[in-house]
Amino acid sequence: MKHIPLRSSQLITTFGPGALVISPTGESALIGSLDKWFYDINDNKAQEMNEFEIVEPRLRSALKVDKLFMPPDFREGYRFKGDELGKSQSNTDVYIPLLRFPTWQYCQYCKTLHRAQLSHRSSWLVCKGCNRKSKMIQVPFVIVCEHGHLSDFPWREWVHKDQDTTCEGLMKIVSTGGATLDSLKVRCSCSKERSLRGIMSRRSNSEQEETGISELSKMLNDSEELYECPGNKPWYGSEEENEPCNAYPIAVLKNSINVYFPNKLSAIYLPGENKNAEEIINIFERNFITPSLLNMTGNETIQDKIKYVKKFCPAVIEDFNDRDIELAILYTEGEIEVESLEGTSTKNIEHHLRRKEFEALISEIDNKNLKVKNTWIKENRSEKGIKMFFSKLNKVTKLKETIALTGFNRLNSNSDSGESKRIIEGKKLLFKNPDKPENNWLPAYKVFGEGIFFTLDSDKLLEWENEKNVKNYFNRMLTNAEKTGLDVSESFTSPKQVLLHTLSHLIINELALTCGYNAASLRERLYLDEDQSGLLIYTSSGDIDGTFGGLVRMGREDYFFQIVSRALEKAMWCSSDPVCSEIGKEAGQGVNNINGASCHSCSYLPETSCEAVNLFLDRTLLVDPVIGLFKEI
Repeated sequence: MKHIPLRSSQLITTFGPGALVISPTGESALIGSLDKWFYDINDNKAQEMNEFEIVEPRLRSALKVDKLFMPPDFREGYRFKGDELGKSQSNTDVYIPLLRFPTWQYCQYCKTLHRAQLSHRSSWLVCKGCNRKSKMIQVPFVIVCEHGHLSDFPWREWVHKDQDTTCEGLMKIVSTGGATLDSLKVRCSCSKERSLRGIMSRRSNSEQEETGISELSKMLNDSEELYECPGNKPWYGSEEENEPCNAYPIAVLKNSINVYFPNKLSAIYLPGENKNAEEIINIFERNFITPSLLNMTGNETIQDKIKYVKKFCPAVIEDFNDRDIELAILYTEGEIEVESLEGTSTKNIEHHLRRKEFEALISEIDNKNLKVKNTWIKENRSEKGIKMFFSKLNKVTKLKETIALTGFNRLNSNSDSGESKRIIEGKKLLFKNPDKPENNWLPAYKVFGEGIFFTLDSDKLLEWENEKNVKNYFNRMLTNAEKTGLDVSESFTSPKQVLLHTLSHLIINELALTCGYNAASLRERLYLDEDQSGLLIYTSSGDIDGTFGGLVRMGREDYFFQIVSRALEKAMWCSSDPVCSEIGKEAGQGVNNINGASCHSCSYLPETSCEAVNLFLDRTLLVDPVIGLFKEI
């Protein structure tokens, strides 16, 4: 494939291993597995890996990996040849592997289908149908399954209605005019032809819907034999390798959002108790002193490592004693027990990480990587208006977040399916050989930002949740979710959680009008444990080291509560009402009817902003005159 420029953050959040990316010229490519990251065009491994290593022991310990690496940045080696800078420049010409996919493509003149290799770089080919050199256009469809497999659409098998066909005739895509799949046909030189109708549908009858049988699986063969997923993982580098899979695949557009849902785990940097050790850790980070460097040959004991650190940066570390340096080294290497985490599910790990973050954000902190200032605290029960529902408001003037890619899903997001992807299962998708010792790492990136943190009054919430009307309404909402097969024990299980999530969306939409950031740049971080009712709205960018300050300014008491009041006022009426409200209350709407009164016109956010892919939202719980928490105001 030709070069496609991607940002480091995109390789974690949108275009990780196994994802399809579209180039500016319209070609699509598959991001290769992590086994082949950090290699140059001559297949040489990058030498200075410490340049890419991220030190975040809490997250590394939680994920049970040895290291976290930032995706490599591309440095053109020829630019440094023959000058003094080139002698010190390392890790040049390091690429992220790209593979041509889908491999089926058709001639722009006669529409004859051809198949290319995954490694084919050019889209130009001599057409077998019209005998001219033509720029081939990749087909728009691929097939995916719920187990993460990705395969080319079975064109030959489809047109012959036989998954074991041996016909090798030339095939063409024929359009009969129209905007639906009924108007597209695939035709073989053996005179067989077939419409593409139904290939993207999962619905047949209710019994088959429950077992997940797609129309493609049901209709591909002329016999009653169901077509099963080929089990391909082409991002490993070969389309011939496959594994047994009994899932029923479905055809999707290659640029469809459900082709790739990344699973991520993030942690906000939390300072330790020793301020000197904290400062030394910051020095380590500025000078790229990573566990890899600390464990170089010759640094067998802790004293050897202390000597090495003093030699590496003598001017900045001479003011600290050996005990502080030792603590910083142990923390950087992960030798100090950061947290005791039981279980391997992402939900379980995230629960523990967020508990520590919540404890930090409710208090004042002045650290280089985390600064929290108390803005407002509810001191008595006599507060009136909107303030009586809140208990604390803090400005987070600086924070550092590390985000790691742990795996991915296809067809359904993690929240939608309700299944907690285990870390080990995610690594099997990201790596071809996940059990090799050198592959015990995950890609990650760090970002700096600012935010607003607030908590709701727990007594008010408990009193509201115990109201009979609220319980009855929420039970109907859970029933709708359970009918779709969703495991709600992994999702939002109380009215408080849905209320906080919806309030977050409403406030973000209102903040986008006043703080200088657009909605896609703002993100939510929910703290929804039994004894928590907190929300962090923050902005973080992988492209800049710092923030603009506009969001923090909105965290002032006189600004923030006005923003909340305006957000609630707008939530009382949606431009799609009364349809939005009535459907939300009666049957639910959105994916699998999980949402209540919530739609794109009132409370949805860009996918980069929401933690739950716009699920479990309902304005009714906030502003309804009968069951809304804020009905009094």
